[in-house]
Amino acid sequence: MITLVLLLVTLGFVVWPAFSNRDYIASREAENLRLYNQRKKEIAKADYTADEREQMLLELDRELVTSEADAAQASDASPKTKILTSFVLFILMVSSVLFIYQDMGAQDELVATQLLNKMSTEKLSEEENATLKESLRKASISQPENGEWLYLYARMLVNDGQYTQGVQTFETILKGLPEEAKADRAATLVQIAQGKFYLAEQKASESIYSYLKQALALEPGNSQALGLGGIVAFELGYLEKALDHWKALWFNMSSSPEAGALEQGIRRIAASLESEGKTVDLSWMKRAEVKVLVSITDELKSQLKEGDAVFVMAKAVSGPVMPLAALRVLAKDLPMEVVLNDSQGMVPGLALSKFEEVQIIARVAKGGQPMANSGDFQGVIKPVVVKSDDIVELVIDQVVP
Repeated sequence: MITLVLLLVTLGFVVWPAFSNRDYIASREAENLRLYNQRKKEIAKADYTADEREQMLLELDRELVTSEADAAQASDASPKTKILTSFVLFILMVSSVLFIYQDMGAQDELVATQLLNKMSTEKLSEEENATLKESLRKASISQPENGEWLYLYARMLVNDGQYTQGVQTFETILKGLPEEAKADRAATLVQIAQGKFYLAEQKASESIYSYLKQALALEPGNSQALGLGGIVAFELGYLEKALDHWKALWFNMSSSPEAGALEQGIRRIAASLESEGKTVDLSWMKRAEVKVLVSITDELKSQLKEGDAVFVMAKAVSGPVMPLAALRVLAKDLPMEVVLNDSQGMVPGLALSKFEEVQIIARVAKGGQPMANSGDFQGVIKPVVVKSDDIVELVIDQVVP
């Protein structure tokens, strides 16, 4: 609205001189005529001969005609021409204003993007942190259709300890999310629960737990919901629920550095349950591993080249095609024993521990890539029991067609 008003005012300044040119021309013609009559009287009163007076009047008439011709050349354009000219000027001004607005209006998004990229590699200063938060706030207002800016702004509010405002912002986001956006709704519910948890000085409540249960109903594998859900459930005395949450989380992160702290928490819950006379089976916590003795036939070994690599992989017998665990060794070192475990997972949340049986593949990748290509050497054995102490013997004895 403000931009439109400014455009109209500016248009007035541009168009007014074009339409006011008529008054200027009229006043110029009147002044020329006044000077002509004044000079004519002066010639009549002066002591000139008849021939001189006639010559001077002739020159004066010629000057008046010349002035009128100049005025005619500078006369008004037609109304149609003036309207067209004004319209062109208006379009040029609108285009210029919109260009400047888009360029300057995107400044907040540009600054926010630059600082977010910097944040991913180093810690921001207090001034940069404040600038980022303000840029995110403005970007969320100027581009309300892009919910990501508002989400990031809400995250910063919570991270800066502004829990009340952060929770309110996340609640606004939740209201605007469609029902089918399950992952987004789950993530937002977790942020609301987390903000309320901090507002309550990290004291659990049924209200906070309800947000987490809603999030897990939408996205059962949400790691944040599982982690905080375990804490809140434990504090509320729901030990079995807490164990269920952290068991699910364990399968998501058993190979991560944080798994040690999670394991301590699980064992603490198990100890509490056992003190109540309940039996707790934690055999699932044993880190899955498969020991494989990889060898190759003499015929294929004679065809190996210096530097050939062997990829040893564990895959689901049926289901996900991505390896659950994989490692790379040199073909010249065969035969050798290798161990596949959760730490060699390729996809977060897709762990060897989640499967009771797998297939083991050892492939000499002639092209240097783990994907099967024609001419590669490989061996396959299945099914193989996970979490077994037995050593699986796998012979590379096939050529990929």
